[in-house]
Amino acid sequence: MIIEYDFGKKERPASKRFAKAAATDASSGLKTFGKAQVHLELANARIAKLEAALRGAHAAATELDEAAHGESEQGQILVDAAEYARLLRCRELVAAALPEA
Repeated sequence: MIIEYDFGKKERPASKRFAKAAATDASSGLKTFGKAQVHLELANARIAKLEAALRGAHAAATELDEAAHGESEQGQILVDAAEYARLLRCRELVAAALPEA
């Protein structure tokens, strides 16, 4: 009677693959791990774009506040309380998301 046991072989294929890639020569390792830089640059560009959009939203909200103080009552519209509460919450989230500079 033969008892088959894999000693955890099926649970470690990723670590074996990583070890195999790391054990190869330096140029091959740089080729393998150099691809991460491209993804990091794309992520950095996306973060910068999102931060610019956040700053634009914050600027628009503060411009509306400043313009509302100078307007007459003719430009007013009716908004239900739930919609106004959502607007205030969004403004709070945008203000909180921006780093203090």
